[in-house]
Amino acid sequence: MHYLATMLHDGTVLAAYPIRRPSRQAFKQDKLRVDPDGVTIEHAESGSQLRDVQNETRTRFQDLIAANLNTRRAIRAMVLPDLADLRSEVHALRAQLDRIEAALAEQRGA
Repeated sequence: MHYLATMLHDGTVLAAYPIRRPSRQAFKQDKLRVDPDGVTIEHAESGSQLRDVQNETRTRFQDLIAANLNTRRAIRAMVLPDLADLRSEVHALRAQLDRIEAALAEQRGA
């Protein structure tokens, strides 16, 4: 699937809809690329229209932004502590490997 997405400058997608795969010529001419999510065409905007109280659709988009922020926070809370643990384990393994390599080099030299 290929999508056209309207998003904020920070990458938060406000709306997306499926489109036909662009032709090879369109890919070259418009310098299109397909991101890992299938988004082929992106339109970034500031989102200033979402503050307009006359805009009846703003609540839907504000909910999308809130869901995006909550997802980022949840992932950060779940992943970052594990990454810190993994980093310390890698450092410990690197130190152990350095000791083993030093011992092997010492044995070869003796």
